[in-house]
Amino acid sequence: MKFLYYLSCIGNPDFNIKKNILYQNLIYIFYNLKSDFDIIINLYELDENYHNELTTLLESLNFITNKYIYVKKGVLSEVFLTNSYNKYIDNYDYILYILDDVKITNLNLNHMIQIKEQYELEIISPKIINPSHDKWNSLSGNILSINNYLEIYCFLMNPKNMKTFFSLHSIENKWGWGIDLIFGHLNIKVGTYYNCLAEHSLPSKSNQKEGIKCLVDYLGKHSLTIEDIRKKSYLIEKINLNF
Repeated sequence: MKFLYYLSCIGNPDFNIKKNILYQNLIYIFYNLKSDFDIIINLYELDENYHNELTTLLESLNFITNKYIYVKKGVLSEVFLTNSYNKYIDNYDYILYILDDVKITNLNLNHMIQIKEQYELEIISPKIINPSHDKWNSLSGNILSINNYLEIYCFLMNPKNMKTFFSLHSIENKWGWGIDLIFGHLNIKVGTYYNCLAEHSLPSKSNQKEGIKCLVDYLGKHSLTIEDIRKKSYLIEKINLNF
């Protein structure tokens, strides 16, 4: 299986904390997969020292075969949508798209892949500890939920799914606010596997006022309002699994 770890963005604030999270996540993935894999990193700091630190970190991990670091100043989609290394996405069977402040605590990728394929999910996420919306994440145990909404922290996808996911973003909506709310409206099948866990480790530093404006504008482009979103239940189906 060809696997890609896709780091959506990394930089200040808290670069050293995020770099340590990255290191721990990569070690975790290797011991979970028991095979080598590749990585794409979006770095939004133009100072060469940050690039050198990441390069040194990656070179210390001999299980990472191909290492791609893209550098551009910006926020999330302003960076990753312009990444020239995205052309390599088709080379992989599965991709883990993850934010820089999300720490993997319990992840069985083989189980997640099996569930994704069995239930024909376009995106599957572990349960997130410390999410923005607790009510979306209230279940626990060996359960799969199929959802209308899915917060963007740690997504397992295949190349086709990732292209669909990227197509929902725009450079204007740089934080991606609103995308997590429209999966059900767009009939994109997404789910959470609650027996796998990842922790949102740092508080958001995004501009809330600007983010809300981006959210309203984004929903408007899809002919939706906040009230339309509230009419849909978070949960479509809850499935007890037998692993």
